Amino acid sequence: MGMIGRMGVFVGIILFILSFALLSLSISTPLQFMALGSLALLIFILAAFLNRQRTDKKNIYYPLAFQHIASMCEVALFDTKGQLQLSTKGPAYLNLSDFARKLFQKIQPSEASAKLQEALETQQYCDVLVNGGGNGLGQFEKWWMVRVFPHQKSLGVAVVDVSQPVGNFNQLQQSYNALEKFIDSAPFGLYYTSRSGHLVGLNATFANWFGKLKEELIGRRVSDILNQSNDGWVTLHTDPPLKLYHILNGSANLVFRMPVQSLASVAGSYLDTFEKEALPALKLNKAGHVIAMNAAFRHMIVEYLEINDLHVFTDIVNEGQRSDIHKKIQKLFDSMHNQQPFEVRFSDEKIHTTAYASRIDKDTALLQFIDISEQKRLEQQFIQSQKMQAVGQLAGGIAHDFNNLLTAMLGFCDLLLQRCIPSDPSYSDVMQIKQNGIRAANLVRQLLAFSRQQTLQPKITHITDVLAELTALLRRLIGAGIDLQMTHGRELWPIKVDASQLEQVIINLVVNARDAMGQEGKLIIKTSNYHSSKVTRLGHDMMPKGDYVLIELQDTGHGIEPENIERIFEPFFTTKEVGAGTGLGLSTVYGIVKQTGGFIAVNSSITPPTGTIFKIFLPRFQGEEIVEFVVPETPTTDLTGGGKILLVEDEDAVRLFSARALREKGYNVTETSSGDQALDLVKNGERFDLLITDVVMPKMDGPTLSKKIKDHYPELKTIFISGYTEDTFRKNLGHDAKIHFLAKPFSLKDLAAKVKDIFNA
Repeated sequence: MGMIGRMGVFVGIILFILSFALLSLSISTPLQFMALGSLALLIFILAAFLNRQRTDKKNIYYPLAFQHIASMCEVALFDTKGQLQLSTKGPAYLNLSDFARKLFQKIQPSEASAKLQEALETQQYCDVLVNGGGNGLGQFEKWWMVRVFPHQKSLGVAVVDVSQPVGNFNQLQQSYNALEKFIDSAPFGLYYTSRSGHLVGLNATFANWFGKLKEELIGRRVSDILNQSNDGWVTLHTDPPLKLYHILNGSANLVFRMPVQSLASVAGSYLDTFEKEALPALKLNKAGHVIAMNAAFRHMIVEYLEINDLHVFTDIVNEGQRSDIHKKIQKLFDSMHNQQPFEVRFSDEKIHTTAYASRIDKDTALLQFIDISEQKRLEQQFIQSQKMQAVGQLAGGIAHDFNNLLTAMLGFCDLLLQRCIPSDPSYSDVMQIKQNGIRAANLVRQLLAFSRQQTLQPKITHITDVLAELTALLRRLIGAGIDLQMTHGRELWPIKVDASQLEQVIINLVVNARDAMGQEGKLIIKTSNYHSSKVTRLGHDMMPKGDYVLIELQDTGHGIEPENIERIFEPFFTTKEVGAGTGLGLSTVYGIVKQTGGFIAVNSSITPPTGTIFKIFLPRFQGEEIVEFVVPETPTTDLTGGGKILLVEDEDAVRLFSARALREKGYNVTETSSGDQALDLVKNGERFDLLITDVVMPKMDGPTLSKKIKDHYPELKTIFISGYTEDTFRKNLGHDAKIHFLAKPFSLKDLAAKVKDIFNA
C-alpha cells in the first residue's frame, strides 16, 4: 500500500472515531447504543476482510511475477558473503563462486568477460554483452546480456539470452558487407541523390575517379562535382574533366567510363567489359539457357568441366541443386526485385560459389559468382578438428573410468598371487588375468596419449642421441629386406620431450612404413633444424613461427589414399586388414606430439606411388641446459611400514583393494568415499600421517580436499592417484614438495613402494 493510501486509512479512522463519539453523546436508549455498536463491528470486519484480500493478492502476485521473470531471463540473488538467497533456477548453484564458474564455462574470454569477472569479485554494478559457443565461423554462437546490480545487502545477477536478435543482426551485417564489397568493386560508378540534389551514397569506383574517399564526397551537391546533359552523358569535374555515359533510374545513377562514341559502339564496349570482368559471370535467358559467359567463368571451371558445348546452365550444377537453382532463376524473371545471394555447387562439389543474380532486361539475367571453395575447405577442416577434439575428450573420459577398473583388477590379482604358490593350478590362471590387464592398461595409455592426457616426464634431450639408441631396434623391426638410412643434421637444437614417448612415436611410424612397403623398400629418417618465419598451416593445425627440430620419415610404400589422409589420426581408424592393427598407432603419435607442443604433417602420393613422408616439428628448447645426474634406483624389498593413512576414493573396488593392500603391509588405514567425509574426520580432530586421494571425485575433488585439510595440518603429505596426467592439476597446487603422484592403473607393489618411500623421506 502506498503512502497516500496509508494516510487515507489513517484519516478515515480518525473521522470514524470522532463521528462515533458525537453519535454516542446523542444516544438516549440502549437499543440505539446496540445499533451503533453493531455498525462499528460490521465496519471493522469489512476493513479486516479488505486487508486480508490485499495481502492474499500480494502473496499471489509475487510468485506469479517471479515466474514471469524466470520465463524471460535467469536471475540469482546472493548475500554479501556470496551465499545463494534466491534463484529462478532453484538451488542450481551453491554460492556466487559456483555461479561464476558455471557462467564462465559457457562464455568466451574477452574484455567484456574480464569486466564481468571483476564486477562479480568486487560486487560492483556491471552491464555487459558476452558470447560463447559457435563453430569459429560466426555461426551457432550464443549471446547473453549480463547485469550485476548490488541491492542493499545483496548482490543480484540477471542473465538474458539475446542470441536470436544478435545473431540476426550479425547475419544481416555480413550480407550487407558482402553486398557493399561487391558494389565497391564494380567496374561502373554508382551514386544516389536526395531530393535536394545532394549525394547521399556512392561506390568506391565513383569516388576513385575523383581521387577521393567516399566519405569526402557524401553530402556535396551533385552540381558541384558533375554536369549532366540531355544525351545521356555526364562530365565529372576532375582534372582533366572526365566524360562518362550516364543512366538515370530515379535517385540511383549508373555511370560507365568510356570514350566519346556512338551508342552503337557503347553496346560493344559493354560486351567487352563483360568479357574482361574480374568476377566469373554469365548471362541466361528465361529458360535457363546460357547466352554468354565471360573469361573468368570459363577459367574457374575449365579444370573440372568441359564447357565448350554448354547450353543449359543447370547441366553443370550439382545434381542435388538443379531443381532449386532452376526455381530461383524463374523467380528472378517473375519478380521485379533481385534475388538474395545463393550458393551454387559445380561438378562433384569441387567448386563452391556464392551467386549474385540480377536482371539486365525482361528477357536476360546476369549471374556473377564469388568462389568460396577455399572457405568451404577450411570449414570442413575446422569441423574435422572439432571432431578430433571431441573424440579425444571422449577417449580421455573412457580411459579414466577404465583405469579405475584396471586398478582394481590388477590389484586383486596381486592379492590372489600373494596367497598362491607357482605350483598351484590357479596361479597360472591369475597370471593370465594380470597379463591381459597389463595389455589393457597399455591400450588405455594409448587412448590417453591421443587425448593428450598422458603422464609425461619431459627432459632436455638431443634427438640424435635418441635415434642412435633406437637404430638397432628399428633395424630388427623392419627386417633385412628394407634399407634403413639415417641422416643426422649438424648442430641440432635441444628439445624438451619425454624420451620414452618420443621413441614410441618413431617406432609407431616405422612399423607403419614397414607395413606399407612389405618385404622390400627404403626407409629414410632425416633430422634438421627448421626455422619458420611465418605462421604455417599443417593439416588442421596452424604452426606458429619460431625454431623447431624437424624429423622426417620417408618410405617407398604404396602411399595413402587422399580420402584417408583426413582420418589417419582418428582413433581406431585403420586401412589394414581385420586383426592386423588396433588403429591406435597414428592417433598415439598425434597425441604425444601435440602434448609435447609439437606439430605433425603428412604428404603422400599414390599416382605415381612415391611413398609417404611424415614430418614432426618439435619446438626448440630456449632455456639453459641442466646436466642431470641419474642416481641408480635401489630395489625396495621390504615394503612393510607403519603409520596412519587417510584413503579417499569414490570408486569402491579401487578403495577396497588399496585399503586392504596397505593394511596387509602394516599401515592403519581409514577409508572414505568422498571428500566431505574425509574433511569431517579432520575437523573432528582426527590426525593422519599421509593422505591418499583420487583427483577426480564428485562434489569435492582431490586438490580441493588437500588444500582444505592443509588449513588444519600444513605438514601433511599427500599422494594423488589418477588416470589423468599430473600436469592437469599440478599447476594449480604450485611446487609443493609434500605433493606426490601415482598414476592409475597401479599394482600392489607400486602403491606399497610409493607409500614406503614417502614415509622414509
